[in-house]
Amino acid sequence: MNINLSRIPESGLNIDEEVTLKKDFYKKTEIEEIRNLHVSGRIHYDYEGYLNLNLDVQGIFILADALTLEPIEYSFTSKIDEKIENIEEYCGNFYEKSKNSLDISEILWENIVLEIPISITNHKSEDLLLKGNGWELVNENKEEIDPRLAKLKELLDEGKE
Repeated sequence: MNINLSRIPESGLNIDEEVTLKKDFYKKTEIEEIRNLHVSGRIHYDYEGYLNLNLDVQGIFILADALTLEPIEYSFTSKIDEKIENIEEYCGNFYEKSKNSLDISEILWENIVLEIPISITNHKSEDLLLKGNGWELVNENKEEIDPRLAKLKELLDEGKE
């Protein structure tokens, strides 16, 4: 999403559009797809001449279920409030000085990636089989005592009384 910086009016540039990010952005993440990515907000220069981005980003991640690996839709929103003092230094590769244009896709991605959940499961997976032949899904919250140490636990409990 390229913005021509020389064509931003004094009142600012209002943005309200659907955006598509290249798959290169998220091919090394847990995201399988990004759908309905919508960006709205305003880009303007402040009184000091700094570029301000005030954007709201909404969309849907398609992620793999942590247990079943089935695709799950996960809605997200992100608010971007960036103040860019030195465009050439801050934006580096995605600022074209000769055209005075800025590709804000990188800035969008930097903020969107923060919304990816660490893990996600579908509520339907509660009926999932958690035990099988030679394997069992271990619950970290469940306190299970090793049978070899059960006698020691009894001695410790007696000592508390």
